[in-house]
Amino acid sequence: MSDTAYIQMLIESQQKKIELLDEALRLDEEQIKMIQQEKPDMDGLEKNLEEKGRLIGELDKLDDGFESVYAKVREELINNKEAHKDEIRQLQELISQITEKSVKVQAEELRSKEAVERFLKNRRGKLKDSKSSVKAANKYAVNMRKINKIDSFFVDKKK
Repeated sequence: MSDTAYIQMLIESQQKKIELLDEALRLDEEQIKMIQQEKPDMDGLEKNLEEKGRLIGELDKLDDGFESVYAKVREELINNKEAHKDEIRQLQELISQITEKSVKVQAEELRSKEAVERFLKNRRGKLKDSKSSVKAANKYAVNMRKINKIDSFFVDKKK
């Protein structure tokens, strides 16, 4: 395979990485919307997380592939900068876009994490309130049973 073909593979892998990062951003926004709903779709959240896991796997594969292909053409790119200046410039632009999108993904992941933490804290509070309500209701029921219960008593008829 020629160096030009390898360089084209580098460019295509970076373009694919941008597409995957865009998808990750979309999934993060979707996850935040789901969590902020009154009654979140837990199955939808699980699918969302699975999809994000799949994307991370693909991104890792692309990174590994990029590194191995770059190792093959590194010398060519360094020694013949002028001959490949357009491809180098295109790669630089793509890497710049990837860096920008990666920062956005990290920020969205942080927002998503905070939203999940708020959701769980709220759920725990509701659970605690529910347990307190059940406990109070049980105490009330026990007390009411005691009120209606007439203890046995002894009547002294001697007098």
